[in-house]
Amino acid sequence: MKLVKNLGIATASAVMGITGIGASSAAQAVQLFDFQYSFPSYEANSTPIFASGILTTTDLDAINNNYTITGISGTRKVQGITETIIGLLSPGTYGINDNFLNASTPLLTQNGFSYIVSGNGEDGNGNVNVFYSSFTEGYSELSSDVDYGSFSVSPRSVPEPYTVGGSLIALGFGWWTKRKPKSSFLEEAP
Repeated sequence: MKLVKNLGIATASAVMGITGIGASSAAQAVQLFDFQYSFPSYEANSTPIFASGILTTTDLDAINNNYTITGISGTRKVQGITETIIGLLSPGTYGINDNFLNASTPLLTQNGFSYIVSGNGEDGNGNVNVFYSSFTEGYSELSSDVDYGSFSVSPRSVPEPYTVGGSLIALGFGWWTKRKPKSSFLEEAP
């Protein structure tokens, strides 16, 4: 009787787990991209800039062929000082940023994306804006006295929810079948 009860609970849990995994959620639409950019010295008093990290975006907008950047993490190094990227700035808050990542080149718009760092950033308040300049046909940072830099992204693989959920269910069943029973079937009978 106890075995039948345990099997019923395990089956109900598996069905609820699979149903919950299959339900659509905003988390399924998230895309992750590893990014990096660097800008060489442009003027005599400037220094090279290098930044890298992870961009979190929405799913691809097929009509506009772009992603909306919703989060960022990483580091930025300028004048030998490494600054931690704290977070993304809302669109239109610094350098008229739109926070779009294009699916084809140029990878950024002329408004680019903006974020805040633990250090001084470009404006003394920790703000940084990276964008594509059609005038110089290259990537740049607002107010950093550097141009003609490189910017690259590569998609990061995110496990599908069914893969994660199926693995958890398989591990649960494996644990349940391998555990040592306290009593045998014959001992349970009255």
